[in-house]
Amino acid sequence: MNKQMWNLYKESDRGKKCIEMFNPETENIYDGIKAILNFSEKWEGKTDINGWMNLNFLFDANLPDSGLLPEDGNWTREKFNHLIEKYQLIEAAEDKDGKIKFYNDTKSLLLPKNRYRQKAALIPSMSFFLFYSYTFFKPLLLPTHFYVIQCNCDTLGIELPPIPRSKDYKAYLMYYYDICSAWNDFQKENELTDAECCACIYDYATLLQDVHENKELPKPTNVWITGASEEDFIFLDSLGKDENDTHIWACNECTRRGDIIVIYCISPRSYIHSIWRANSGGMFNPFDYYHCRTTICNGILTPHISFKDLKTDPYFADIPIVRKNLQGINGIELNATDYSELLRMIQEKGGNTELYPKLFNGKAMDFGEIHLEKDVEEKILIPILKLLGYREEDWTRQLSQKAGRRLKAIPDFVFFPKGERHFASAPMVIEAKLDMSLVTEQQNAFSQGLSYAKMLRSSIMGICDKERLILYQIDKNGIADRNSPLFEEHWLSIYGNAEVGAKLNHLIGREVIASI
Repeated sequence: MNKQMWNLYKESDRGKKCIEMFNPETENIYDGIKAILNFSEKWEGKTDINGWMNLNFLFDANLPDSGLLPEDGNWTREKFNHLIEKYQLIEAAEDKDGKIKFYNDTKSLLLPKNRYRQKAALIPSMSFFLFYSYTFFKPLLLPTHFYVIQCNCDTLGIELPPIPRSKDYKAYLMYYYDICSAWNDFQKENELTDAECCACIYDYATLLQDVHENKELPKPTNVWITGASEEDFIFLDSLGKDENDTHIWACNECTRRGDIIVIYCISPRSYIHSIWRANSGGMFNPFDYYHCRTTICNGILTPHISFKDLKTDPYFADIPIVRKNLQGINGIELNATDYSELLRMIQEKGGNTELYPKLFNGKAMDFGEIHLEKDVEEKILIPILKLLGYREEDWTRQLSQKAGRRLKAIPDFVFFPKGERHFASAPMVIEAKLDMSLVTEQQNAFSQGLSYAKMLRSSIMGICDKERLILYQIDKNGIADRNSPLFEEHWLSIYGNAEVGAKLNHLIGREVIASI
């Protein structure tokens, strides 16, 4: 962290205000929570502050006398594990004398011990109670925008642990403890107070980011159908009337930026309402009840295509999701033929199909059997590198690189490395994976690749799998924006589309990288 810039921030009006806002020693905790929630609205949108306050009251009422908190105030992973396994929330109220009164009927048990999915979704609320009680814990804001925390930590050089890949929701509760451990290491290393650490992560880091948002959407590669409930109808009906025609929406983990999103309004409407584009890939939020969300944009109304229309249509009557009466509709993939038939129904209803996005179809190519990361490297990546002018001596594979006293980092592909004993720099690194279709796999691959790029002071970092190649620009401070890649395309498009191939050659052709 640049201490000079941090000190300037601390002395600025903005810095002083933010640090004071995160002061855990505040006289009025509720005012402190309100201020922090209002601050987070620039990402999360309008916040139900009363709901957050009620939850904080429940934690404050239930936990202190539960016998589950360490008396000495010192936390370990084992102690936190014991807390999350055993705590429960019981309905409570405060009487006129300020004493807590618990209700005793069976309906008063709001959260049983073993409801780990609900507990994980309550971590942001629980984190406030823990933050104002113990120095180890920090508030976990932005439950539907966890990627902001990831980006800010990337900027500060904080390596967050990989997001768990588990159906055991307790793992996500423990992930909060591990995040706090990483933040505390950063705090200790930079001699920050609790308030300064929070301000650094949630505000100062955003000032360091030179964000060049790519507003042009890539060509869609997938189509998804998802549902909308009554609480979504107000937003959907404002389409074309509201300037802010974007919204956070539950999605499939494999959603990619630019994908086509078909929204079906469930009962009582029971019809297809509109077609949208995904303005972000699936954003995995470990502390959101709906783990994966995207931002939808560019919505276009469709003629009403009812469930009855789908059920009686010769084509759609036979597709699996319609046969299941659209049960479990959120994030179901539609193939190219499905989407083509949907456009046909729109046209039959009087809609202009030229208005709607078209699905990208890559050139049919056969890369052979792809079962291992090595297959991705040998059968897909290396052939394209050779087409870009590279020779095998231009890169080093599985380079062992010293990191600290004992650890060794091993990037998959390091281009034009310099240095005699331990390579000091390389203009580009590429990390190959077998499958990054799940957003957590892509997030973890990004973090791994960025750590190599920082170590080798690279200007370009790439990650790839059997489906696509993604490139990121690394600035002089070792920062990359994980949500705005320099280049992202399917291999089918790279190999089959001359314009895409030319663009890639312009970005990372041999002569370009060799000259850095």
